[in-house]
Amino acid sequence: MCSGADSTAVRTAMWRALHVLIDEPPHVLDDTIGVQIAGIDGDDWQQRPDMDPERTRSNRSSIVARARATEDVVTDRGAQQYVVLGAGLDTFAQRDEGRVRVFEVDAPATQAWKRQRLDALGLLAPERLRLVPVDFEAGESWLDKAVSAGLDPAIPTVVSMLGVTMYLTREAITETLRAAASLAAGSVMVFSYSRPIEMAPLEIRPILEGAAEGAAASGHPWLSLLAPDEAISLARDAGFADVQVVTSSDLHNRYFANRHDRLSPFGGEDLVVATTGGE
Repeated sequence: MCSGADSTAVRTAMWRALHVLIDEPPHVLDDTIGVQIAGIDGDDWQQRPDMDPERTRSNRSSIVARARATEDVVTDRGAQQYVVLGAGLDTFAQRDEGRVRVFEVDAPATQAWKRQRLDALGLLAPERLRLVPVDFEAGESWLDKAVSAGLDPAIPTVVSMLGVTMYLTREAITETLRAAASLAAGSVMVFSYSRPIEMAPLEIRPILEGAAEGAAASGHPWLSLLAPDEAISLARDAGFADVQVVTSSDLHNRYFANRHDRLSPFGGEDLVVATTGGE
């Protein structure tokens, strides 16, 4: 496996693929492309402790639920432009059959590596996909870079930020949301957030505590765990006119209610769906 992708992004891609490979259909999200991009061969990766089918049931459910809900927003809104912040090994541009222009934003080294991998696999799709390198540590603006890459800020756009807020300070979250709120009327920001561990169901807390410890040990500590009212306030204060929370319970009811294999995102990340005014 190539070393260009962040370990968290690789694990997310594996969970998305694991859902397809071991869970009963219908699948909430059908995505095995991410592991191909990561350069993972064979099926030995399924033996990793963090891929245990039972122990990671809630993790992979939450991962595929947040992605599916976000992609449904893109489709339902008929979006012409979609910006993926902290894109990692996202594969919407490769799986979508529509005409959405996708702008994937991530660190320069990650984007250079991903460009090479997509090119090698014949998946670069330059007419649909723009890989946008942004050095956040140097203070670069993701919006300025995306506009330079061809994003039209006058066209309603969907922006997503999944699995990222817990690694950011509240100030950094606010700055990111303000940039998205400056886009054309009718633009939508979808971001996920994790609640404080003490707010999670008792059976989920050990999983979250282990994840938090692992994140800290890897040098990526969790900085912002948000209660729903805090997440709503951040979006409203950033300038969004309409702000809705989609809880993990809502995601369960939307995508998992009729399943018989005990898969559920309950207790995982919630989503905020925030829309700019003037629709």
